[in-house]
Amino acid sequence: MSYLTAKQFSERWGISERRIIKLCKEERISGARKTGMVWEIPEETMKPSDRRSNIYKYINTEKRIMIVNVKKEIKEYLIQLLEKEGYIVGCYNLNSVKNNEQDYYEGLIYFPINNIDKLEESFIEDFSKRLNSESSIVIVDYKKENRNKIEAKLANKLKNEIGLKINALILEINENSTNLINYSDIAEDIVNLLIKFKNTTGTTITTDGGKIEFNKKDRTEDLEIGRFYKAINNCFKRMNKESHLWCASTMLEDEWTESSQEMKFRQINLEAANIGVNVERIFIFSKDKIKEFKQNKTLKIYMQSNIKTLFVDYDEIKAKEPKLLEIVKDGWDGIDKNILVVDLPEESKARGYISRNTKEVLEAYNCFQKLKEYSKNLKEVLK
Repeated sequence: MSYLTAKQFSERWGISERRIIKLCKEERISGARKTGMVWEIPEETMKPSDRRSNIYKYINTEKRIMIVNVKKEIKEYLIQLLEKEGYIVGCYNLNSVKNNEQDYYEGLIYFPINNIDKLEESFIEDFSKRLNSESSIVIVDYKKENRNKIEAKLANKLKNEIGLKINALILEINENSTNLINYSDIAEDIVNLLIKFKNTTGTTITTDGGKIEFNKKDRTEDLEIGRFYKAINNCFKRMNKESHLWCASTMLEDEWTESSQEMKFRQINLEAANIGVNVERIFIFSKDKIKEFKQNKTLKIYMQSNIKTLFVDYDEIKAKEPKLLEIVKDGWDGIDKNILVVDLPEESKARGYISRNTKEVLEAYNCFQKLKEYSKNLKEVLK
């Protein structure tokens, strides 16, 4: 795709460069991007309508989306993503939708109250009159054994009558679950069904929202590699600039591999530090390993980032406070004082587990604070 500058479009459209830049900032020019200090616009872009003209007032050009019965845990993420795509979002309960409203819409996201009954089916059909052939409806429902298939019937009917598409996202999670669910990913799936699948209708996609299930002891079962790293990713996605990531790693051998899973894990650490998360990592190994670890790629990467990297002498702790090593074991990553991601021994069939057991998390956190009393700046140790 070829791009032209705002100055070049100024000559083409006969309006000032300043006006075009303003339109770009208001996201009214599709595909416009800023490279450095320069706005670039796809060469084939059409001139946007003037909001002051009578034509603009007559033809609806606002992108409106209605969300009905949205689950509170998804709402914030969903609105944020839709607004980023340029939509005006309205959220209602089914009984509060204004039947006499005349606005046109680009789409509907509908969360059934139970199974879709005749009342809800009638609402969707009536609402479709505000839509057009480019519009989209997404039905979001929890997985239920007695779940009906009215959306499939609606998809076929409205495709023929209006040309719009209806797709469904089924949540394979318990509505009253106390497990960790990644609702930001669910919101992203909903938006993708809404705008990415241009010619697909009647499609049903099932997601578990990256759920992490905890037992009565408030920890997961031991997880194999794939499930373990997926769980880590979901835990880390919850962090923001107010979060604290505190980690301890025992490095008795050079166990840091170059596997794609480990590389992704390091990338997530770096991204967390870049968005302002307070990331502290303690590396525990013997002083006689310092020369060897000077060439360690992982340590080099972390030391060049915003991550606070610390060294603790394994032999000193073993002599003075061996109980700390018993708590660290093979290492762990803590998030605030809520979550502990625990590594299992290399000979174990599983890779690790996730805990939110208050006693276990606080024991690790207190251990981390105690280890910091023995720590030195890793950069100084390895320089």
